[in-house]
Amino acid sequence: MRVLLTSLPATGHFNSLLPIAEGLADAGHEVAICTTPAFAERVTDAGYEHLPGGADTFEELFSDSPPRSDPNRWRWAHRVVFAGRAVEAMLPDLENHVAAWHPDIIVRETGEFAGCLAAERMGLPHASIATGSWSSLDDRREVVADVLDGWRGRLGMEPDPSALMMYRYLHLALTPPSWDGDAVLPPTAHFIRYVNPRARLELRPAWLDEPRDRPLVVASLGTVAHAQAGVFEAILEAVAGEPIEVVAAIGRDQHRARFGATPPNVRIEGYIPQIALLEEASALITHGGFNSTKEALSLGIPLVVIPISGDQPYTAERVEALRLGRRVGPDERLPQVIRERLREVLTDSAYRDMARRFAAEMAALPGVDHAVGLLERLGRDHTDRSAS
Repeated sequence: MRVLLTSLPATGHFNSLLPIAEGLADAGHEVAICTTPAFAERVTDAGYEHLPGGADTFEELFSDSPPRSDPNRWRWAHRVVFAGRAVEAMLPDLENHVAAWHPDIIVRETGEFAGCLAAERMGLPHASIATGSWSSLDDRREVVADVLDGWRGRLGMEPDPSALMMYRYLHLALTPPSWDGDAVLPPTAHFIRYVNPRARLELRPAWLDEPRDRPLVVASLGTVAHAQAGVFEAILEAVAGEPIEVVAAIGRDQHRARFGATPPNVRIEGYIPQIALLEEASALITHGGFNSTKEALSLGIPLVVIPISGDQPYTAERVEALRLGRRVGPDERLPQVIRERLREVLTDSAYRDMARRFAAEMAALPGVDHAVGLLERLGRDHTDRSAS
């Protein structure tokens, strides 16, 4: 079976595809990934064929976006960027690749909509993989339904005013049902155990084996939120002098001089092999990126979540609701608040216990091989299960 995966030009979106891509390749299927030319090396380094398409950068798509503090930014992003500009940039390239590469099925991350449009226009089944922490919620369809239906009209396709297309055949959620509580999920959703394929590609740093007599805390704000002014500064001030060791991943594009003198108990790195560190950590301070959240929770690590934008407030909400850690709200990004929340997470064993319980829920889900089986069945029978 030939499987074409599609992704927006953002690391978090691209990485969400990799567990399924790896499972498909291990099962002997041909895998290609259509994403920005700037991601060509990442695709080939992971072992897959790269088919170039779409915008060069996320920044290009978000050039005139509302500020991150705007509560309506996520709605604007979905309508204007994900279902609008990104589709316009990706769709012509993608349709050319479909015509030339002849995939049996298209699998998209949930922020990328050209994949399902191209599949439906060209008579192919398609599936989605949850990218953001709320991207399995069925009510997301209402936000972009009219935009996607507009595309269908321009492409000469039948109307789909409720955007059933989004989850028509199969949706793969990489968190347990408890993550979303009583929220409504697509009828085609299947829950799959999360694995991180990057773990086997990243080398364990030698300094991680140095003797340690205090709890290790990892601080990382991902590949976009790390540049948010004042947040990392508040984190470093919060942890200074605490009886812990902290490894802070500030991003390859940031300079240590931005933060002034480094506290003695803090190690600053541009990039870290996060899984290796989390395996020994007592807590993760994070912006609530979905991949980092899944990584930590799969290892039973509690969190302090400082949401910036997008799905991150939902992540923080669910972490607090499930007692997996604490949230630091937009008006609370002060060193003393972060310090108090971190102390609570480190000293109250209930957070660690709940995180370990959640990790057990994740581990009990069917593996990626089950997802591969579902995709294989879809590739064979093309059955629309959106109303089943």
